[in-house]
Amino acid sequence: MAQVQAESLDQGKLAQAVAALDPVVALMSLIQITGDRTLLDKYGAALDGTQDKTREAFVAIDGPLEHDEASAEVADEVRARLLNAVLSGREPILPKLDMALFRRMSRLTLGLDLPEMSLEPAYQHSGFTTDDRVRIPQRTPEPGFKVLVVGAGMMGINAAIKLQQAGFDFQIVEKLHDVGGNWLENTYPGAAVDTPSRVYSFSFEPNGSWTKYYPNGPEFLSYLSRVTDKYGVRDRIDFNTRVSGAEWDEARHLWVLNAERDGQPITYEGNALIWAVGPNNAANYPDVKNLDAFKGKVIHSAEWDSNTDLTGKKVVLVGTGCSGVQVATAIADKVKDLTIVQRQPEWIIPNPTAHDPVDPRERYALEHIPFVKQWKRLQGQSSQMQDMRGMIMRDDEHAAKTGGFAPLNDGIKAMCRHYLASHFPDDPEMVKLLTPDYIPFAKRPILDCGFYDTLKKPNVSITRGTLAECDATGVILADGRHIDCDVVLLSTGYKLFFGRQFDIKGIGGKTLKETFEPFPFSYEGMLIPGFPNMVYLGGPYSFLVSNHAVVSEQQVHYTIELLQWMVDEQLTSVDVTKEATEAFLAEVEPQLERTAWVNHGNAHGYYRDKGQKVILAIPRHNSQIWHIMREPRYGDFKVTKAAHAEPVTKTLEPVSI
Repeated sequence: MAQVQAESLDQGKLAQAVAALDPVVALMSLIQITGDRTLLDKYGAALDGTQDKTREAFVAIDGPLEHDEASAEVADEVRARLLNAVLSGREPILPKLDMALFRRMSRLTLGLDLPEMSLEPAYQHSGFTTDDRVRIPQRTPEPGFKVLVVGAGMMGINAAIKLQQAGFDFQIVEKLHDVGGNWLENTYPGAAVDTPSRVYSFSFEPNGSWTKYYPNGPEFLSYLSRVTDKYGVRDRIDFNTRVSGAEWDEARHLWVLNAERDGQPITYEGNALIWAVGPNNAANYPDVKNLDAFKGKVIHSAEWDSNTDLTGKKVVLVGTGCSGVQVATAIADKVKDLTIVQRQPEWIIPNPTAHDPVDPRERYALEHIPFVKQWKRLQGQSSQMQDMRGMIMRDDEHAAKTGGFAPLNDGIKAMCRHYLASHFPDDPEMVKLLTPDYIPFAKRPILDCGFYDTLKKPNVSITRGTLAECDATGVILADGRHIDCDVVLLSTGYKLFFGRQFDIKGIGGKTLKETFEPFPFSYEGMLIPGFPNMVYLGGPYSFLVSNHAVVSEQQVHYTIELLQWMVDEQLTSVDVTKEATEAFLAEVEPQLERTAWVNHGNAHGYYRDKGQKVILAIPRHNSQIWHIMREPRYGDFKVTKAAHAEPVTKTLEPVSI
């Protein structure tokens, strides 16, 4: 943590920020700046119970999460001491915390004890430490050892920064003109992050300057761009270069990456290949007869046409998933008439801060008071660090007694039902229309961004149905209803490829497409046997346990550990075994059978590949995954040593990146 330059602070703004700061967070910051851990005993008991327990969208599961008011005398004293400590400009004494102290401080900050297995993950993902390496490097990469990365979105940027810090030569290949991936491509009205901004960012680069609790797409894209430039990896990216495939050269133990730029073929060679493209890579167009017959505009939200003016138009919007509700809310006041076609209703979760700006005093505290970002980030991660299995995993005893699924899942259902009814107290037909007949998390719940209020507008209507056909003047639903319109907007999601869009050839020329029949699979969400030295970040069995930032950081850490093992042992190839992969699948697939993702009733959605098998999710607590990802289980790999391999003669010092 860099020293605060007191002379650069606006003392008036700082005083206001400190006065508005949660006194518990103020105490945590004060302890780290001063190094005086006795303050925890002096003030802790008086402040316990006053913690800010807001859990963003989940605040209403058990009713409002109110907290006690801190003693004015104690709060004022803590804040006054913090103000003086910050103005002193001194270097913080405790930038890092031992786990025993962090356990006590997190208990006071959250008002609960984290599970033991969540302490270390919480410490890292809150940003108190950068990604501490587990393997002590014995060698540095040899000249010519190169890592290829496909994709410059969130995962690719993460991989680039960590590869650079670990001393690896690398090259990123990106099809777009800039960094950002989906956040560069998705420019539809209302596009926004549906994970709280405090936690949807890199733990090693927390951002205290978010203007909203849920930032819009451009603001998040700006964050990714700033991080790219701060760490100096932009000049390692070949933009406007579209990858078509890759082939493993068995004779040389290299990957040959095939791409095209400006109409010309281009190839890259690397010792290792990282796919950082994510599963969502192309707009999913519904099977609609005579779509071309429509004389107006047809726009998919994933391929938004910014030149289209919707003002005064009659619009049909198909789809009410995450992007659909955001589009509807954003355009309702602009269009003449908006008809929303909903294939099936969604569970919508209250989200009181969906559009709220961050209080300027809070922003100033996050930007200028050491460690506030980290403690606020920990509070934002509280729920995902606890035991949330009752949200996803079936509780057999509870189900037998109540006919429900699990206590927490049933509680979320009750919360959503109450929230829906509260918006339409005099319209039982609307409540019926918008009530799902499947359990929460059978498909992705929607955080409300104002959708229910949008449906109350006089120019907005919603109907249950499926788009089947178009003619010159509008759309025709499967039941034969015709809806006149000027524009058709499709918010029908993405195709999930998991690398099948590329021509990837592994050992013996076997393609990834062939390997992934009938369904994609992986080892630990990242590796596929028969494809040596290749990591697929965000592969099958990776998601729905935490937000994308957390998952990708864990996987990038594992990748660096794997690459360092190759360097230390002078290995030319590492290939996860079929047996290890089958053991992984044998563990997770029976657990998946007990989840809401599999017990989905009639719920549609992208969780199931080809509408059949759940391969997106992994039925583990994210903290368990964090520990598993600390280093490879070396016995799970077949390896080839370089012909010139020599034993290690010198041990290098541990490093932290």
